[in-house]
Amino acid sequence: MADLTREEELALAEAGVPKSRWPVALRAFRHRDFGLFWIGMLVSVMGTWMQTIAQGWLVLHLRPENPSFYLGLVGMCGTLPMLLFTLPAGVVADRVRKRNLVLLTQTLAMLQAFALAILIYAGVVRVWHVMVLAACLGAINAFDMPTRQAMTLELVTREDAINAVSINSSAFNMGRIVGPAVAGVIIMKAGIAGCFLINALSFLAIIVALAVIPARPAATKRRGQVWEDVAEGVRWARRQPVARALLLLTAVSGIFAMPYTTLMPVFASNIFHTDARGYGLLMLSVGVGALCAAALLASTGHRWRLGSAATLGSIFFPLGLLGLSCAPTYLTAMGTLFLIGLGLMTFNAVSNSMLQTAPPDALRGRVMSLRAFVFAGMSPIGAFQIGVVASGLGHAAARRFGPDAAQYGPRGAVAIGAVMCLLAALLVLWRVPRVRKSKHGL
Repeated sequence: MADLTREEELALAEAGVPKSRWPVALRAFRHRDFGLFWIGMLVSVMGTWMQTIAQGWLVLHLRPENPSFYLGLVGMCGTLPMLLFTLPAGVVADRVRKRNLVLLTQTLAMLQAFALAILIYAGVVRVWHVMVLAACLGAINAFDMPTRQAMTLELVTREDAINAVSINSSAFNMGRIVGPAVAGVIIMKAGIAGCFLINALSFLAIIVALAVIPARPAATKRRGQVWEDVAEGVRWARRQPVARALLLLTAVSGIFAMPYTTLMPVFASNIFHTDARGYGLLMLSVGVGALCAAALLASTGHRWRLGSAATLGSIFFPLGLLGLSCAPTYLTAMGTLFLIGLGLMTFNAVSNSMLQTAPPDALRGRVMSLRAFVFAGMSPIGAFQIGVVASGLGHAAARRFGPDAAQYGPRGAVAIGAVMCLLAALLVLWRVPRVRKSKHGL
């Protein structure tokens, strides 16, 4: 714990936190099961990001005449199940052994990736196939996301919770860096199907890790009506002003900001005129920014006022999106995407930590399902609206100013979303000052 000051070491000792041979940035790795889980997840996430890049590029080539609309439609299909199933999934997460449920969801996700690879290799893939399989993956993720997040705190002690969340985020963003870069090369050398096949094989890492980790008992033995249990989690969040504000910001981000990724194939191909490798590098820039934020949080997060970090992230993210909407060159876009990753990771990791550590164990799955609901469940609305807005603005600009003006459709859609998120962040900063004043939780 050489990274801590003498005062911080004394404070941790008074709180009953034992000393560790691990540096403070890696304290969560002193727990064997967490280390196994993290390694498996890192490999799987790299494959998942390869599939994300490949899916957008596939849709772009299957429907080149109106890519913004179809990318938005596929994005909506992939996230609509999150809107429908995430809340009851949180109840299931609290009632069953989380390890077993995550093992099932990861296995099903592997089969989904294999199905897409087979369709492409057979030469029969159509947009509707991508839509249906994206919807299947969305249903799987509705159960996987809240369960996996709640499971993290079963693998570490409470004093290492924030560090564990930050390290988990670093795995996600290391995958976000490596996956897109590798995907661009594989698409150029081996075709789109290769990305889906490698993603399917990458799930073996997390499946093996989960098989080795012993399953913990269910958080609650209660067996009442599902919607009564959902309501109990909602009531807990409603009584917490900071939780309400964080969930509001997450919801606005899910509708207006996060769907920017839906349009990134259009930015890469039609605006900056680059290939699959260039598209991968754009997405890599987001990952680099996010990884920098995750590393900073893991190493120094214990010294921060968490609410202030979440507030800064909620402001930097939309400012980066505004920069992307008017970026004149490819290199400028890479710089703005780095800022987007930095702000987005800071807000998401810190707000996630605050929401994970605050509720009692018996409610954690349901609170995480609420966050997943507003984060990913709002995405079908966001994906559809950004596709429609980008398509409509692009057609209007092309009719008035010529074909080259169609690029202002995607740019305008991203700018509108950024303004909405920035207004929401400033509103919370003004109306709920307890958010930025929160030190270690809610």
